[in-house]
Amino acid sequence: MPLLCTLPLLGFRPAPARASATVIQVGAYEFPPYVDETGGGVTRDLLELLNGAQGDFRFETVRTAPQRRYEDLEQGRFDMIAFECRNWGWQDRPVDATRPFLRDAEVFIARAAPGIDQRYFEDLGGKTILGRLGYHYAFAGFDADPKRLEQRYRTRVTVTHEGNVRSVVAGRADLAIVTRSFLTRFLQREPELARQVLVSDRTDQIYEHTILIRQGAALTTGWLDGLLDRLETEGRLEALWRRSGILS
Repeated sequence: MPLLCTLPLLGFRPAPARASATVIQVGAYEFPPYVDETGGGVTRDLLELLNGAQGDFRFETVRTAPQRRYEDLEQGRFDMIAFECRNWGWQDRPVDATRPFLRDAEVFIARAAPGIDQRYFEDLGGKTILGRLGYHYAFAGFDADPKRLEQRYRTRVTVTHEGNVRSVVAGRADLAIVTRSFLTRFLQREPELARQVLVSDRTDQIYEHTILIRQGAALTTGWLDGLLDRLETEGRLEALWRRSGILS
């Protein structure tokens, strides 16, 4: 994905990096489109934007896993993590959150077929569901434990949104639950597949993304909120979201 810094606003000049800039390690687990399987994605582009807008800190990514990210942050392996929500298992953790800066959602998909319409999504009981390992879903009370998800909610977790979509189309599950921004981009690339998918109007959750910062880290949420405010006022955050396909 091209970096936003290759498309600066007219008159914008990146802030020169200081030799003494403090390095901030940023946790990144696979969460398309925010982090893809290569470690790239919207998170990388956001960090490039933050790095170009100031010279006090240098933001670098550190790979982690969905279920390991909590301990990695508490142990200081990284200092912050972007595109997160407190109710995804962070409620009792030593983190501070920035203001929300982007909205996204989780939606359900089913195989398009005669007689299947939006009423199909009203009752999840008795339906098999595919989700992502380490993700927290509202319909399951934000419980991410794979065994309880399967036993209580007939939800099997995997490691790929794309595979889940294809499995539903192939009839191997009744439903999949996917990140709306990922689904929009994926189906744009796969028009034949898009015609075989029914997307729910119902959302499992509409979440407001924040950045979580480990308490005791070198930067504060107040400092980061100020930078996000400036980038939003300049139109550079919206340009990033549109460039990334999150906003049309």
